[in-house]
Amino acid sequence: MSDPSNAPIPVAPPTAPPPVGTRLIGFFLLAGTMWIAGLLALFRAVMAVVPT
Repeated sequence: MSDPSNAPIPVAPPTAPPPVGTRLIGFFLLAGTMWIAGLLALFRAVMAVVPT
């Protein structure tokens, strides 16, 4: 009665990738955040070592 050959295939609908601009903006936001965090960590390390 239930023929598995005509059952709907559970596949995700094809989604278009995000535009290049959105991808670049996200990449630059993430890279900028990581760069600022690294710079702040380096600055704090230098401030901890240098006696004031």
